[in-house]
Parts: sequence; C-alpha cells; structure tokens
Amino acid sequence: MKKNYKQFDGGNYLYDAFVAYSQDDSEWVIDKLLPILETEYGYKLCIHERDFGVGAYINDNIVQNINNSKKMLLVLSESFVNSGWCNFELKVALCKHIEEDYPVIVIILQEVRQMNTSLKTLLKMTTYLEWKDGGAEEDLFWNKLQGTYKK
Repeated sequence: MKKNYKQFDGGNYLYDAFVAYSQDDSEWVIDKLLPILETEYGYKLCIHERDFGVGAYINDNIVQNINNSKKMLLVLSESFVNSGWCNFELKVALCKHIEEDYPVIVIILQEVRQMNTSLKTLLKMTTYLEWKDGGAEEDLFWNKLQGTYKK
C-alpha cells in the first residue's frame, strides 16, 4: 500500500494471468501463447511488452501487475533462469504463492540444466506443464492449460 498499489478482492482482477518469461522467449509467448489463450479462450494476459506502464520503475510494474493478476504463468527456459528480472518475478510469485496461496502455473518451454533454489522449491510445490511442439501432445498441453482456469 505504501507505493499506491491497488489491492483487489475476490475475482476483481485486471488480468487472468501475469506471464513471466524471458525476452528470448517472447516469440513463443506472442506467437503461440497469446493467440490461443486470449483469442481462442478469451483470457486477458499481462505481458511486459504491451501492458507495463511507461515511465514507471520496472520492479513496480512487475509487483503491481502480479497483484492485478489472478494467477501467474511462468514460462521456464534456460534464458529465464539467467535473467535477473525473471528471477525477481519468480521470487515475488513464490512469496505470494506461499503467503497467499497465489496460483503459479509453470510451463517448461525447454529443459533447464541449472536451477536456483527458488525455482527448485516452486517445482517441488506445484504441478507443471511441459511444452511439446505439434500434434496430439500440443493439443493435450492446451487442454491442460485451459483446465487450470476452471479452478
């Protein structure tokens, strides 16, 4: 409340999900994730390229938009693990997950060899989805992801 963040009650959120991802994975997020979840399923996602306030500090944008989102989608890749901003988003989400039972859905975009303690902890606490390109496995991925919104 000190930084003028809005606290939402119940289902009164601006976004269905905050998407945490590395800039290196933005093509997948914009070309694959957004068209399915926003256009086909009708969900409203928060992504930094489009939805962050201009002129605000990045860390304030992150915290405010996570608080304005019903849940977080974390797109995990090697680039994510190596990004300072992604690790900040992860730690904010992990704190909210532990303290407020904030839903965090992990999408493993590619295998990650070196994980920090926060990420290892999150993967032990939550069920995650693995992205598989094409065919029946891709259809199963989208069905499972859409199912996370029915909870």
